[in-house]
Amino acid sequence: MLDRFRKRADPSDDETAEVMRGLAEAFVRGAAAEGQPFGWESAEAARLDGVCDEFLAGDPPAEYHHTLIMGMGAYLGELLVRHGGGRWAFDPATSAAVVEMPNELSAYPHNKVAKRLHQGPEHDLFEFYRYALTRETPPGTNIRVLPGPGTGS
Repeated sequence: MLDRFRKRADPSDDETAEVMRGLAEAFVRGAAAEGQPFGWESAEAARLDGVCDEFLAGDPPAEYHHTLIMGMGAYLGELLVRHGGGRWAFDPATSAAVVEMPNELSAYPHNKVAKRLHQGPEHDLFEFYRYALTRETPPGTNIRVLPGPGTGS
């Protein structure tokens, strides 16, 4: 009887990576079925904002947003893994999948996709991708760069 009150164990990083790869592959299959084939090249990240715009133009019901957030977020994260040397992990503090980058950045691609859908184009997915790879802020941006670990701040 008390089993239902026990906290589930957090997924391992390997389990998180496996689930995220599966979601990313489902996004690729779904996009292809809709006539928008995606591959695994880094340049594909530049197309994601357009997909968000097309999705929103169709005024989809709110329950469809979660499906796109999970699939596209996993795809965006998987591009970071494949092209930026990142690795999937589970962040127990936020109960979310995160891509840990070799440049010490922790990227939350699902959160960024959600912000893009709900808050608008100022949450540019390609710029998120580019920043995660390079840590270079685009000209004219309002991104605030916080000190990294070990900087004493």
